[in-house]
Amino acid sequence: MLDLQRLRYFVAVAEEENVGRAAERLHLTQSPLSRQIQSLEADLGLALFHRAKKRLRLTAAGRQFLVEARSLLAHGERVEQQARAIAAGSAGALVIGYVPGAIHAGVVTRWLRAFRVVAPDVDIMLKKLRSAEQERQLRSGEIDIGFAQARPALGAGVSSRAICRESFKLAVPAHRYGRAAPTARNLHGARFIALPGTAAAGHKDEFFAACAAAGFEPDVRYEAADPLAALEMVDAGLGLAIVQASLERIKPAGVTLVDLPPGFDWTMAIHLLCGEPCTPVAARFFGLDVGVE
Repeated sequence: MLDLQRLRYFVAVAEEENVGRAAERLHLTQSPLSRQIQSLEADLGLALFHRAKKRLRLTAAGRQFLVEARSLLAHGERVEQQARAIAAGSAGALVIGYVPGAIHAGVVTRWLRAFRVVAPDVDIMLKKLRSAEQERQLRSGEIDIGFAQARPALGAGVSSRAICRESFKLAVPAHRYGRAAPTARNLHGARFIALPGTAAAGHKDEFFAACAAAGFEPDVRYEAADPLAALEMVDAGLGLAIVQASLERIKPAGVTLVDLPPGFDWTMAIHLLCGEPCTPVAARFFGLDVGVE
């Protein structure tokens, strides 16, 4: 196998056509450099230089070998730079899991935009996953980063940061309610569409407790796959839904978002997750200072 260091010695001698000058350039003494060139020729079974007094001229084989040596050294330099970039977290690949709520809240966009500034060469893939599945895939190494609604349990092998907290609104059919907010009495026993976050075991009790504190008990008849699907079901007249306030900008025209009754004290949190241990590129993403909303 060719030694890249010996190739550097060969290129220096070929360019200087003199061992003494090449040795000065390489910060070596002449004797070790001469031995390295002789050893290279012996290993290759080729005469790379014509030797005439103090001057060395490349043979035909030496000229051809010089082209290949320069190409190999350039490739080696690129590989070394890439390895340094990966170690620094500025190159490589990143697989990111997310819940739809993180997309609608705009936090995924903010983090991706900030990360693109510091690491523009990283390849990124997004995967839509529920919070529990994100935790599992972080532990198994299938994803590197997660945007989840649920904070992982202590000792789960996953680090977390709360990066967003958003209030909820009540989604109602515009033709029935207009922009008037229903009272708690109106909502008691009304048909509701549950979102994945409120239907999950970790949030279901909190959801019903918040409704009870506001003076009503919803009759949950349906579950939507994501917030946009819930809004479409509201538009179709299947029921009401409690959704994050940021959906105002993308809701269907037939749906109005109104305030919930006083006492509904529940917000949606988004947590940034990272597996332990993590790759340099994941650590760099997790450590971004994008701010908390």
